[in-house]
Amino acid sequence: MANTQSIKIRLFQRKLYTLSKQDKDRRFYSLYDKVYRNDILLEAYYQCKTNRGKPGIDGITFKNIEEQGLTSWIENVSQVLKNRTYVPSPVKRVYIPKPDGGERPLGIPTIRDRVIQTACKIVVEPIFEAQFSDNSYGYRPKRRAADAVKMIKTSINQGFVHVLDADLSGYFDNIPHDRLLDKIARRISDTSILALMRKFLRAPVAEISRNGKTSIKRSEKGTPQGGVISPLFANLYLNDFALLINTRTPCRMISYADDFVIMHKKAFTPEQLTWFKEMVESEGLNLNEKKTCVEDMSKQLAEIDFLGFNFKQVPCFWKKGRWYLKVQPSKKSQKKFRDKIRTIVKHRTSKTMEELIAEINPVIKGWKNYFAQCGYPKQVFFKMDWFVVGRFYGWAKRLSQRNSKCLTPDAWEILKKNGLEFFVVTKTAPVKGKV
Repeated sequence: MANTQSIKIRLFQRKLYTLSKQDKDRRFYSLYDKVYRNDILLEAYYQCKTNRGKPGIDGITFKNIEEQGLTSWIENVSQVLKNRTYVPSPVKRVYIPKPDGGERPLGIPTIRDRVIQTACKIVVEPIFEAQFSDNSYGYRPKRRAADAVKMIKTSINQGFVHVLDADLSGYFDNIPHDRLLDKIARRISDTSILALMRKFLRAPVAEISRNGKTSIKRSEKGTPQGGVISPLFANLYLNDFALLINTRTPCRMISYADDFVIMHKKAFTPEQLTWFKEMVESEGLNLNEKKTCVEDMSKQLAEIDFLGFNFKQVPCFWKKGRWYLKVQPSKKSQKKFRDKIRTIVKHRTSKTMEELIAEINPVIKGWKNYFAQCGYPKQVFFKMDWFVVGRFYGWAKRLSQRNSKCLTPDAWEILKKNGLEFFVVTKTAPVKGKV
């Protein structure tokens, strides 16, 4: 039954996508009643549950909901939407550390708000998906970061060697609400849907201080990172700028949410760079001057970083005088991985080898699955393997007064037999470096 409902929803989304694709000026009416359909709310619930996530400000978990009765909970949410009495709960704000030492704000809506946002996204996403730039890859169905990386590599090889690597200052936190709603209203005329989206955007933010006090602030602009529908809003708001670059200039813009590069076969003139900046500012956004740079990728050893990957012109070892574009994990990504391993395999810890391996393996698998999708990561993988082995060497040395043999081929086999994941299966000598 559930599978039949999912197929029915997919067919409904396909119909909306096709209508939007066929007529770029078409406006959609009567969508709100689809949002509170029980089958769509149930599908939204299971999507949210699959993504897991921590509870919001009310502390209610998926387990709590199912213990009280999922069917009645879905019916209650449907009734609240149908009666138009829905009011979003405050978004719980937490801060996660950034690699550069700062903190990134993350918003955690309640499960009820997440489900309603997901139901709204199920209904409206196909309409906008049909109009998004082909070179936009962030948080879109059947698109991955690896696709954006491959497109950049292809573009450079096609001659788009002049790259403006842009960074927007606090993009998610600075999207103007009224301008975003105006962009949505171009395609959707259902005032109830627009009112619902306005509620999502203007949901208050709750911050819990260190002494346990909760302060609630109104949301004047931005869409919280962590909200289910926020990535769709982010893609939608930047889409006009992306289409302008890709259809009305000889440049190519490749984006992943708020990260993007603008590529050109010719060197950028000062006038072009000024125009790009003015177009961004006309959208109510700002470029981060410190992180925005221009690079000529036709030059030897020229390089840029994007989505954790490094693109660099390096000499061919098989043909003298020739250079090629090498794509591999960036130094920043490698440092982040090593720091993560250091926090797990500490030289002084009471954990056993089995416990450490169980904690490390998901980190290695995730890193490998991401970076193995494209480029030439094998050399970096080799170094990361021996870094992990080196951490176990330090850990083992603390356990015994005798010299540890953890870096010998025998120790490699011991770690392997105990279930440690490796990027590259090899027994060659370790790479020197700090562990």
